[in-house]
Amino acid sequence: MATADVKPGIVTKLDPLRHHKHYQPDADGKTSPYAGGSSFMERVAEGVASAMGTVAFVVIGSLIILGWVLINGAVPYIEHTFTHLTNGQQYDPEPWILLNLIFSGVAFYTGALVIIAQKAQTRTDVANETAAAAHRDELAQFQTDLLQQNTKLTQEIHTVSKKLATLIEEVHSATCTK
Repeated sequence: MATADVKPGIVTKLDPLRHHKHYQPDADGKTSPYAGGSSFMERVAEGVASAMGTVAFVVIGSLIILGWVLINGAVPYIEHTFTHLTNGQQYDPEPWILLNLIFSGVAFYTGALVIIAQKAQTRTDVANETAAAAHRDELAQFQTDLLQQNTKLTQEIHTVSKKLATLIEEVHSATCTK
């Protein structure tokens, strides 16, 4: 959005990023949502992070993990675990495969959920900054309008004061004779 002409008494929409030159298109006409542009690897990383930061990624990943566990003999492993627990034996022998599986699952969900939360926060930050910029522009326009109205009133007061001084002189000269 280009900067609009400012007209007294009219609130105009101005580009909230008009003062941030690093967001303007480069010589090739390409724009970047990042200050200073972004390299190919930064764009790839952002694309991968964006894909990972979705609920669909979490659901698909969960289905893959669940399928993997079921195909690789979860039922015999669960039977083995319950048998050892009821007999007071070690149910997850070294190298603690079950514990590693739990930690891997926690890391998977934590990473995906953190990315989802960051994307949501980014959207919120952008919306807040856009709103704040619009508010600042609106306040600046209101201040300009008030200053113009104040200047106009001051000029009218000056004109009335001159007329009043003239009238006082006329009344004085008509009523006060020497």
